[in-house]
Amino acid sequence: MNKLKALGKRVFIVPLVNLLITLNIPPNLITILSLFIAIFAFFAYKNGKFWLGGIILFFSSILDTFDGEIARKTNKVTKFGGFLDSTIDRVNEFLVFLGLFAYYYHRFDYALYWVVFALFGSLMVSYTRARGEGLGISPQVGVFERFVRVLFLIIGSLSGPKFMIYVLMIITIGTFITSIQRIFYLFKNSKSVN
Repeated sequence: MNKLKALGKRVFIVPLVNLLITLNIPPNLITILSLFIAIFAFFAYKNGKFWLGGIILFFSSILDTFDGEIARKTNKVTKFGGFLDSTIDRVNEFLVFLGLFAYYYHRFDYALYWVVFALFGSLMVSYTRARGEGLGISPQVGVFERFVRVLFLIIGSLSGPKFMIYVLMIITIGTFITSIQRIFYLFKNSKSVN
């Protein structure tokens, strides 16, 4: 997974980040733009246009990568920028799951549970990391970080609404396992932190 991220960064992200730096676009503006794009993803999923939702989600996620890269390359890294980025990430993820919930609401009752569980698991992965870092421990263990969740959501989106239910099951199980791994990691490592 790290090799895939590194290849994507070198081939796709770095040239576009350099272009955005040349255009003098502030990183926080890009973060906020990703939110507006995620709103369109919500409507695409709600209306059953999963393929379109997947494409929009892809671009929203790319923007999420750009903001941090631009901040680092232009020495504009701030605590507020990091906070805004993390907060908007959670909102963007919520909008995608809300769109899925709205679509499945009158179609597949059992799918609603998987949407809610996948959302809860995703939030727990982020929360356990944030809470751990608040304690001075960075529990970056487990596979189902945001990149992997978004990748699965995009694959499910391009495969259609019926296949997406299985993707939501995978995300649920993966995020629960990752959350538990982080809890144990924090338990094991918190003994040495005062």
